[in-house]
Amino acid sequence: MEYLRIKLKPKSFLHLGEREGWLEGSKIHIPSDTLFSALCHCHLLLYGEVDTFIQAFKSDPPFLLSSAFPFWDDDYYFPLPKNQLTKEKELKKIKFVNLNLLTRLLSGDSLDDLKEEIETDQSLDCLPRLNMSKEIKVRLVPWQIEDVPRVSLSRFNNHPGENYFHFGQVHFTENAGLFVLVRFKDKSWEPKVRALFNLLADEGVGGDRTAGKGLFYAPEFDYLSMPDTDGANGVYAASTYFPAEDELEALARGYYELELRKGYIFSPANKSYRRRSLRLFSEGSVLPAVSLKGTLVEITPQIFKAHPVYRYGFLFSIPCKLEEP
Repeated sequence: MEYLRIKLKPKSFLHLGEREGWLEGSKIHIPSDTLFSALCHCHLLLYGEVDTFIQAFKSDPPFLLSSAFPFWDDDYYFPLPKNQLTKEKELKKIKFVNLNLLTRLLSGDSLDDLKEEIETDQSLDCLPRLNMSKEIKVRLVPWQIEDVPRVSLSRFNNHPGENYFHFGQVHFTENAGLFVLVRFKDKSWEPKVRALFNLLADEGVGGDRTAGKGLFYAPEFDYLSMPDTDGANGVYAASTYFPAEDELEALARGYYELELRKGYIFSPANKSYRRRSLRLFSEGSVLPAVSLKGTLVEITPQIFKAHPVYRYGFLFSIPCKLEEP
């Protein structure tokens, strides 16, 4: 399978909120539903409307988005599949695996079985990297998270009072950043997707964009081919996912985590109303069905009448091989 790969190199820090109201932290990756919301905003700026863009996703989406995951030099990293359970202390620290290691894991190998190869074979990489020689200091991840102290000023007297807090932000090293995969069902959409990501780089993603955070250099576009998995009987989620009603029964035997997604409406009509909260399957989930698709979910609050609001829940799936129950 061939995908469009988009590399996004941050110009500065990123603040990718882990949960609403908590500033002391930042995600390392950008969820696919956040990316879709940003693309909707860019479509409105670029073409003067967004209805045609959203309508295209209400039936059979013309393309699917992965979440944005880290790259480092020439390696591209994906979340560790959630069916990889281990008792090894060092292996429990792994959050991301490169494409070579992901391919092995999705083909039926286990993390425990591959431990010795990971320690000796540089083509099988993970983040944080396994530092077996504690005497040699090596960089284990290509990013650094900072908690910056801040104060909140009162609107009445411009005095900070006791409103002291920390603001989490992540900074990638010079040779690292984020990448997104796009799977096209309708190839005619590719020029528009490229245009939207070019604008997204200038508009930014995440918090503190007015202060220059969340912006990217011009995106780099190329293609990534992934090998087919023989005997695939499940899927690995490279995006967030909200199941359609007829997909629920198949998920009981999956390996997954649920993430509560909240936030405010970002619209020219209003930016002060909260969207309805929704729980999504997180990236790295491994699900025992090959036909899962997901859906677009309306999350418009009752008080908001200007236009419908949606959460992107389509699944960017990669076939994988699961042990038979």
